[in-house]
Amino acid sequence: MKNSNKCIIVSDWEYGAGKPGTSKGPQTLIDVCTNSQIRFMSEMSVFSVPQEIDDKEKVPLPEYLKRALPFIKHQKGYAQLVESCLNANRLPIILSGDHSNAVGSLAGFCRHFGCENTGVIWIDAHLDLHSPYTTPSGNIHGMALNASLNADNLENQCNQLDAETISLWDDIKSLKNKETTQQLNPKNIVFIGIRSYEKPEIALAKDLGINVIFAEDVKKNGIKWAILQAEEMLKTTQQWYVSFDVDSLDPSISKGTGTPVKGGLTIAEADELMAYLYNQEKVKAFEITEINPSLEDNNQMSFAVAGLIERNFA
Repeated sequence: MKNSNKCIIVSDWEYGAGKPGTSKGPQTLIDVCTNSQIRFMSEMSVFSVPQEIDDKEKVPLPEYLKRALPFIKHQKGYAQLVESCLNANRLPIILSGDHSNAVGSLAGFCRHFGCENTGVIWIDAHLDLHSPYTTPSGNIHGMALNASLNADNLENQCNQLDAETISLWDDIKSLKNKETTQQLNPKNIVFIGIRSYEKPEIALAKDLGINVIFAEDVKKNGIKWAILQAEEMLKTTQQWYVSFDVDSLDPSISKGTGTPVKGGLTIAEADELMAYLYNQEKVKAFEITEINPSLEDNNQMSFAVAGLIERNFA
């Protein structure tokens, strides 16, 4: 990750989540880092894709793929920005609103590197492996990684989709390529910190052989063990995309995220994990997502993440 030509990419899209407020997360984190004189953040160029959505588009339709049309429009521009930064040999530090933005950033990453030898480290409380066929909510942030796997998960289907929803889902899956055939290798994905999921998601993970390191296993065996496990699981890959959802942290650290779950990473565990990832040459993009300043009064989550950056991203 020690590419000297780093940049910050901001996507403030928040309409993939059930709670508003994450659109303010990226800028709040930048402001906290700037005010704290954290040079790592303050000295980089910032490129952004602001969300542009009218009142009509805010209506949460279709039912199982909410706000899909404006989402696709936004993610197309976002994917192009990520791809262009990588093409210019820049290493993007990605700050996004809700986790649905990973659809666009992973699409841009796959356009540049291809999917075949790409590894993904997904640090999160949740699996985010739903599709419109299995989602209980229709919120796209719960489908963020599934879109890169092309995994409809029809074996565990819960919902009946109309033709429009199916077409829109195909458009989302094809953002990473003109065809929907290109996909990540599920065995090149490692989840860390998982402790909340639905039955269709865990069934899909088992069926596809996706690597899941649960939060309870981190507590039992230690974060160093988890790091060694991830390294072994991804040893044949050439480049890594890292996604750090702040709800991977324990809620005792902060309530400033939309879906907190008890039993998450401590600051000490997150520090060790971040320090390891920063020193990996394979890391070619690092995403930080789901900070929601509207859920707390003192920006405690942004300060916690800023501390992780200051201590480990030198």
